[in-house]
Amino acid sequence: MTITKEEVKNILSEIKDGDKVLDYIEELEEHLEHHCNCEDNNHHCDCGCEDDEDNEWEEIKTNYESKISVSEWEELLKDKELFNKDALTVLKRMRHVAAPTSSSELADMFGYGALYYSLEIGKTAEKIIKKLDLTDVDEPWAVLLKGWNSAELYNTQIYALLPELYEAIGNVDLSSIQLRKN
Repeated sequence: MTITKEEVKNILSEIKDGDKVLDYIEELEEHLEHHCNCEDNNHHCDCGCEDDEDNEWEEIKTNYESKISVSEWEELLKDKELFNKDALTVLKRMRHVAAPTSSSELADMFGYGALYYSLEIGKTAEKIIKKLDLTDVDEPWAVLLKGWNSAELYNTQIYALLPELYEAIGNVDLSSIQLRKN
């Protein structure tokens, strides 16, 4: 079933905090208007777009420093209350990419919208923070990821799994989690 953009707006306007999601979508649309309309942004062309490989990235500094080991991550990954199927799907996809990426790029590669990836990371991070009673976390996503801001492209971030989490995901059986949606 395909749903139109107008139908999504109508649905979101009727739910609690739907206006925040609508604002986020509009911000993304404005941001995308400033990008190349070519089918593949990882190229050099005459349209004036920036090649991501030439872009400079600055690490996003947070006050959280991970102290979770590979073996501890392996145990956490098995906890169904922390990591539901959607959370494991996002992590498996990020590990498959094996390079810093954005939610939009994940959506382009694997389906679902960019918001799906951002929300799943946020919800999962909050659960981990609560379970482990982490008090020094200013950016919840930093519990799972490292992040970088583009030095050249406004409001553009990319993220990668923390090295210990990346390794732990490889040690846990996620064969029941599909990489691509059906």
